[in-house]
Amino acid sequence: MTIRKKQNKLDQRTKIIMIIVLIFVVILAFSYINLRQKSKKIAKEQQQVESQIKKQEEKKKELKKKKEYIKTREFIEKTATEKFGLLYPGEYLLKGSDD
Repeated sequence: MTIRKKQNKLDQRTKIIMIIVLIFVVILAFSYINLRQKSKKIAKEQQQVESQIKKQEEKKKELKKKKEYIKTREFIEKTATEKFGLLYPGEYLLKGSDD
C-alpha cells in the first residue's frame, strides 16, 4: 500500500468516527433538553402539591378549632336555644313581629 492509500483510509476512519461522535453529541443534547423539560414540569407539580398540602393543613387546623368549639358549653347552649328553643328556667324568648 502506498502512503496515499493509507492516508485515505485514515481520513475515512476519521470521518466515520467524527460522524459517530457528532451523532452521539446530538443525541445527548436532545436527551438533556428532554430531561430539563421534565425536570421543570416535575418542579411545577411539586410546587402545586406543596400548595395543596399547605391548604389542607390550614383546613385541618380550622376543623380542629371547630371540633374544640363544639365541645364547649357556649356552643351547646346556643344550639339548644336556636334549634330546639330550649331555655333555662326563668328565661323568656322574645320574638319580633314580621311587620
